[in-house]
Amino acid sequence: MTLPFDTSLAMKLVPLYLLVGIGFALGRFGGVKGQDLGRLALFVLSPAVVFKGFVTADLKGALLVLPFAVFGLCSTVALFTAPVAGRFWRDGRERMAAFTGGTGNTGFFGIPACLALVGPDSLPYVVMVSFGATAYENSVGFYTVARAEASVGGAILRVLKYPGLHACWLGAALNLSGTKVPVAAMQAVDLLSGGFVPVGMMIVGLGLAQVRSLRLDLGFTAFTFAVKFAVWPALALAFIWADRAWLHVFGRVGHQVLLIESLVPLAAVTVVHATLRNIHPDRAAIAVAASTLFALVWLPVVFSRVF
Repeated sequence: MTLPFDTSLAMKLVPLYLLVGIGFALGRFGGVKGQDLGRLALFVLSPAVVFKGFVTADLKGALLVLPFAVFGLCSTVALFTAPVAGRFWRDGRERMAAFTGGTGNTGFFGIPACLALVGPDSLPYVVMVSFGATAYENSVGFYTVARAEASVGGAILRVLKYPGLHACWLGAALNLSGTKVPVAAMQAVDLLSGGFVPVGMMIVGLGLAQVRSLRLDLGFTAFTFAVKFAVWPALALAFIWADRAWLHVFGRVGHQVLLIESLVPLAAVTVVHATLRNIHPDRAAIAVAASTLFALVWLPVVFSRVF
């Protein structure tokens, strides 16, 4: 019997599956909540990963443009998704669909997946992609989901408060200036960044543990799945094809990262926004949980067919 994908790729993701399972068990049976771990990952571990990526990356050429390109693409997809979703819903779900259509779980899911499937060479690329998506979530994305509550200035202020932003420019400044980071400081960064993968994947499991009843909104879930698992991979594959044929901007590692990041599940922060604004948080949680389970299988299938 021939399996539809390379099992060696799926085996590389087994440790990530186990971490998701551990997080699920802690949330369901240990009473552990994801909020505190989420803050730890967002404000400490993720900036460490970003700083390490920028300070060690070969910052030149297309790599510097990548976060801006990702930010622009995320914003464009969200702005195009908004009026389409508005034809189906007028109760806030159209805003959630537009927000989540422009991003994905590029951090907690995408970074571990890239490290597992591609290796450490993927880190500079995946950090740039993740930072571009995060910038969208905290600016255009935030404004999309809470237009009546936030001004443009407020959205910009949220971006300026994000620790990953400062880890980005600080790491880039040290890299470009040739300044050596003290050994002790770099060792601390290594320790912190090493904790991002297990904590990030356990947060995914904790999110799944919060789902207590299967109240599936087929329309909302199908719409978000179509954007996330059809439109985004199609855009990534189109760019990879054009880059291989004419542009020659990125190499194999860059192409692998772009494809993986296009196949990640819905962003976990979608549930946070839905909960804070009481926009059907149960339906958002189900959609995010379903997309996470789907991506665990769909990602290695597509990745093995392309690479």
